[in-house]
Amino acid sequence: MSKTINTKIADLKIKINYKYDFFKEFCSEYISNENDSFDICVKSNDEDIENEHKAVPTADVAVCESLCIYRAIANQLPAFERFVFHGAAIEYNKGAYLFTAPSGTGKTTHINLWKKNLGDKVDIINGDKPIIKVDDISTVYGTPWAGKENLCRNASAPLKAICILKQSKTNEIEKINTTEAINHLMQQVYLPKNADALSKTLSLIGKLIEGTPVYLLGCDISNKAFETAFNTLTKEEN
Repeated sequence: MSKTINTKIADLKIKINYKYDFFKEFCSEYISNENDSFDICVKSNDEDIENEHKAVPTADVAVCESLCIYRAIANQLPAFERFVFHGAAIEYNKGAYLFTAPSGTGKTTHINLWKKNLGDKVDIINGDKPIIKVDDISTVYGTPWAGKENLCRNASAPLKAICILKQSKTNEIEKINTTEAINHLMQQVYLPKNADALSKTLSLIGKLIEGTPVYLLGCDISNKAFETAFNTLTKEEN
């Protein structure tokens, strides 16, 4: 039997029809009492859930449903100047810093270095799938979809910088140009299959890069990696 929950995610009112009780607990921090004028309405689909489960047979079917709902929402976000970004977002000094790289590169390890060195001065917004609203000053939002570590909270902050990580024996950081940034970031943005939504997403990526500094950080897992990133990314704040 289908159930309904009203949520507010990335400042959008989203009505969700779901099947498994897991989902209500999963997005409990995003439940909203608002019950009209929804921006987005989505529902789980048995066929999509089955296909998701076939792709990952070891996953619980309720988790598969949550991933289907995530994609249904992500497909509609470009119409609201937003998209899902694969990365780890932290908040420091009222600004968001977004770290991205292919899975397994060490995003979680790196943001944990920020927590280790800065303690309560740093909060993790989302460890895997934040939403970005692109504007003159873009905003990073937390979502319930946060990867296996489940590092997330219902929060937002203005985006100060994007940092692309690559594993290296030395710690070096450089600001990269628009072409390099696009080549890296295109791989980390959720791209809808719908042609109009895809076109809009590509436009948003370009606008994001125009207004946000993008850095490439070669790093190891030492405190020196944190120091290298921190001193450059926050230099305009100090």
